[in-house]
Amino acid sequence: MRVSAMSQIQRSFSIDLPSLIIPLQLPSRRETHLWYILPDEVESTSLLKRYSQLLSPIEKDGVDQMRGDELKKNALLARTLVRTTIARYQTNKAVDPRSLMFKKNMYGKPEVDWQNCKNCNVQPLHFNISHTDSLIACGVTVHAPVGIDVEDKERKIKHDVLTFAKRFYSADEVNFLATIPDKEVQRKEFIKLWTLKEAYVKALGKGFSASPFNTFTIQSKPGTEGAYSLCNGGWKFALLELADSHYAAVCTEDDQADEGAPMKVIVRKTIPFVEDQLISERIFL
Repeated sequence: MRVSAMSQIQRSFSIDLPSLIIPLQLPSRRETHLWYILPDEVESTSLLKRYSQLLSPIEKDGVDQMRGDELKKNALLARTLVRTTIARYQTNKAVDPRSLMFKKNMYGKPEVDWQNCKNCNVQPLHFNISHTDSLIACGVTVHAPVGIDVEDKERKIKHDVLTFAKRFYSADEVNFLATIPDKEVQRKEFIKLWTLKEAYVKALGKGFSASPFNTFTIQSKPGTEGAYSLCNGGWKFALLELADSHYAAVCTEDDQADEGAPMKVIVRKTIPFVEDQLISERIFL
């Protein structure tokens, strides 16, 4: 659907929002569902006001405290994406996204507070969110924790790439980057590694201080496209592109039941309550 057509739909939208969530089956043990939204495509003031009705008072306060309209809008969209995405997977009964409650683990990672969620079935569901100024993404898995990160492909690095890498990356990763003669390719590989490392630390859920970037090594799997591994094993990685403008990394724990099995990533773009679009389905070996 073209953006102009979507704008028309957004302007005329008046149906009760929670009634328009289409239930989906939970991901399988080997799947990650990745949803993303492009803030520039959400233009309707009335739609944004309806999104704000989904948030808790604490979330609304957090949005209001943001400085500048763009930051407020993106914070609102991020919370809306989380609530509407999770509400989709309540397969036994319809769940109003407003009824979802959240808590943080001891390290500050957000989780669904299933025990205090009205009309929710306790699900083995995990989520993680990441955003830039121009894209917001939410990943969903079952049974295993998930971490995701998105980074703008054109992100600039103020310092020399290798000098910067020596501060944050493992020796093996620095050596890999040093073998790349083309500075632009080197920059892109640096960003890919950063995206993967962020996803891993977020999947661990213990905060960045507990897992400094230079204490672990991520490397591509030979003979694969977009598949990576942790040198110590135990985790699955996928690297893909979103909207031709961002790198997205997904990291999930490789549990004993599916150890070594490939990971499937299903990507959808959304404007909550207006449009959902299946973008891709890929298997990462």
